[in-house]
Amino acid sequence: MNYFDLHCDTPYECFFKNLSFAESNLAVSGKKGRIFDRWKQVFAVWIRDDAEEPYRLYRSVLDDFREKLKGKPDNLTPYFAVEGGAVIGDDIDKLYRLKEDGIRFFTLTWNGENRIAGGSGSDKGLTNFGRRVIEELNRLEIACDLSHLNDKSFYRAAELAKFPVATHSNCRAICGAPRNLTDEQLKAIGEKGGIIGLCFYPKFLGGGVYEALYRNICHMLELGLEDNIAVGSDFDGADMGEDLCDITKVPLLYAYLSKKGIPTVLLDKIFYKNAENYIETFDKRLQAG
Repeated sequence: MNYFDLHCDTPYECFFKNLSFAESNLAVSGKKGRIFDRWKQVFAVWIRDDAEEPYRLYRSVLDDFREKLKGKPDNLTPYFAVEGGAVIGDDIDKLYRLKEDGIRFFTLTWNGENRIAGGSGSDKGLTNFGRRVIEELNRLEIACDLSHLNDKSFYRAAELAKFPVATHSNCRAICGAPRNLTDEQLKAIGEKGGIIGLCFYPKFLGGGVYEALYRNICHMLELGLEDNIAVGSDFDGADMGEDLCDITKVPLLYAYLSKKGIPTVLLDKIFYKNAENYIETFDKRLQAG
């Protein structure tokens, strides 16, 4: 099968545990990913809202992981993201450096708050600086990732963003965790052609992992989001259950969903094509100048 995952935190784990990407025992590794025909993976550099010297941390983790990717398997196409707008501090010009580094997705906050906005554990809304950041993301054609935002920040950010996405979020109607998205929020992303990556973290699913993911998919289909559902596992960024503990279990999830009656054409869209279409739309705009 083909697999496109919008979010994993493997670079951070490789850096701080001094592990290789090729052969590690992490949830995502080069060796484990060879099971796929085509594999596209968004590797996120995680920056806490309260990180000291956040840009220096970002630089160290990204450079380390790029070096470790030199031995990647042939089936892998890597993309890069930053999870945590604290990386730029109050210096909007750092977005240009992220663009030069090939960053494709920019998550505005983590769970707390920074100069841009408030995360799901904060009451802070989108700031004036945050509005400027989103305007610059639009101009640079970097996707504005709305995962982790609280409701107050979400709606204004979604309104301003030309390229909204939620790389790793689920449906609040299925599980009431504040990190999940309401129906209105899901539709706001879909209306702008964005995608929502289903997160595998059990606490954001509420119940059996495979069955909960099936229920999330069914709910999003009811909202008319067939072309907007994708995968954003959050592997190596959260404690996963045994049923879906690493990337080698993904084909089992695919098989389970197929047995539940989801057609192969739709599963292929969820696990690969919808995210690929989103990236290809970006690339065409970039090539057009």
